[in-house]
Amino acid sequence: MVFSFLFSEKQDDTLALLIDIGSASVGTAIVSLEGKKSILKTNKVPHVFATNRETIPFQETLSSAPFLSAMNHALERSLKNIQKKTRSRRPPAHIYCTLSSPWFISKTRHIQISRETSFKVDEKILNDFLDEDIENLKKELNGTLTVKDIAVIEKKIIQMKLNGYEIKNPLGKTTPQIEIISNVSLSSDRTIESIERAIGHFFHTKSMHFCSFPLAAYSTVRDIFPEKKNFLFIDITGEATDISLISNDLLIGTTSFAQGKNFFIRAISSEFKTPHEEAATLFGMFLSNALDAKTEEAVATVVNKGHTEWSTQLEKSLITLAKETQIPNAVYFTCDSDVATLFLGLIDNLKSESLANNNFEAKYIDHFAVASSVTFNPSVVRDPFLVIEALFAFKLNQQK
Repeated sequence: MVFSFLFSEKQDDTLALLIDIGSASVGTAIVSLEGKKSILKTNKVPHVFATNRETIPFQETLSSAPFLSAMNHALERSLKNIQKKTRSRRPPAHIYCTLSSPWFISKTRHIQISRETSFKVDEKILNDFLDEDIENLKKELNGTLTVKDIAVIEKKIIQMKLNGYEIKNPLGKTTPQIEIISNVSLSSDRTIESIERAIGHFFHTKSMHFCSFPLAAYSTVRDIFPEKKNFLFIDITGEATDISLISNDLLIGTTSFAQGKNFFIRAISSEFKTPHEEAATLFGMFLSNALDAKTEEAVATVVNKGHTEWSTQLEKSLITLAKETQIPNAVYFTCDSDVATLFLGLIDNLKSESLANNNFEAKYIDHFAVASSVTFNPSVVRDPFLVIEALFAFKLNQQK
């Protein structure tokens, strides 16, 4: 149902609608960008008025059309519910939509420009360099996405060097040589258009920002733990695992593999010849130690095999990232709370050939990890994904 009065009602410039689109669920939140003071901080921090999360029904196969349709239905349910929860407020003036795998592709790009004569560095020439490289990237990804269906959701310069020397602010300087490290995230036009259409049924704003979850998390984790200059960030969703490598405070690269929480559920479903819904229940009971001894032993056999397969895929991803720089031992990760202990153990116990001291130190990023950085209305569900995105949106708004 569309509440048409929202389109004519004056919007609140201090409020933002956050949308978190994952592979197994969609979350929404209404957040104050004006912020409030927390108990432990003198500066204002984002305040969360309401959150909502809706599950994307388990998909037998991840073919694009049914999966996209299921995601959009979950998005509409979440938008409708967050609208009901905040109907007494004016509608938000800003919308931040964050995508996790498989809804985006992220690439770190190295651009090198060398000319015979010096040129002046300004915003236009930097954008021209980025846009030209993005066109090359589209051609490289032609086998994954058709060029006409590619939507650029973010392009961010991470580092620049003039004549081999790093420059924080090169604007106005002249040089014959520039090196740019940038992060580019892409999605499909069809996905973006379907998301915008669903949002338009409930909220209306000209200020809409799309980004990838790894970039939002990298920015947030770096701010929360400023002493850590080198770390891995791992986002484990229902259907995928994204790994981002941060070296010297820079996002060096992101890679992913198509195994997440649902990988274990599919394995149980296949082994026990049971529907995915029943397999999910078995997995949940296994995680909470609620099965009888015989069933627990049988499920443990399947889960332990899954441990090995998931860890092997993670190690392959780390080997890929290690081509860029040495893998750090500090790891921050996000996942659903019910599987946090499982993945914490897998990461801590992984003996990676890419790691110098062969020992990871993993930390689960939940709402407790960011408790002093966000405030909440009473009884609001502390959704860790939306909390990370609240901090990111607040930061972007402060930088305007």
